[in-house]
Amino acid sequence: MPSPVPLISQPRPVPTPGEVGLRRILAVADVLLGGVEEAELVDRLLPALRRAVPSDTVLWLASDRWHPAAWRAEPAGSIGTDQAAALDTHAQDPLLAEAWHGAGTATRRSDLHTDAEFHRLPLFQSVFAPLGARRQLIMAVQPDEQRRVVVLFNRSAPDFAPQDVAVAESLRPRIGRALARFGSPLPRPVLVSPREADVLDLLCRGLTDRQIATRLGISPRTVDKHLEHAYVKLGVRCRVQAASRWRS
Repeated sequence: MPSPVPLISQPRPVPTPGEVGLRRILAVADVLLGGVEEAELVDRLLPALRRAVPSDTVLWLASDRWHPAAWRAEPAGSIGTDQAAALDTHAQDPLLAEAWHGAGTATRRSDLHTDAEFHRLPLFQSVFAPLGARRQLIMAVQPDEQRRVVVLFNRSAPDFAPQDVAVAESLRPRIGRALARFGSPLPRPVLVSPREADVLDLLCRGLTDRQIATRLGISPRTVDKHLEHAYVKLGVRCRVQAASRWRS
């Protein structure tokens, strides 16, 4: 009886760069279909963007500082409030200035100026060097006429490839359309005091009372009193409800 012929497994085809890019785009597109609130969508979107355009960190910066998704970092905690505030001085950085005021197309920092010029920027020393952001890719989306969102991808090395730029550019209009369905952000409730608003902002970022107190330079008891007053004004009974109401 003849011995059976061994089966030879066929090698799996290696995906082309175009196929890899398409898969990354479709993965993000799936995320953009969900989310009942913009803050929720952004929280889900940032990890997907970090995979789609492989990065060490991703920063999300919105032009409306009062909006619930005014700024985010992936991974969470990559930058602090002071560093995020420093990014408002974007006039000192040609890459950020171009994203905020130009066409917003996906652009690598290396296409704009040299490493030496980058390292001389004040923001490099205060924000980007501690973040390990030696290579950067930026893009901007404009959900409506009133606001713009800048997305900054960072990695230590190597530089972003042309395919990464193409993926980011393909995602720009998709992200803009997804954000547009939430409409323009509403103003803060007028009954909430500025300090209560500061506490609520940090509460939405997941900080504890003690962490909020440290950040604002007040006592945890004072934080608790601010929250008690805010609960009444927002018509809620607990931290979770307050955070959800403040985001909406």
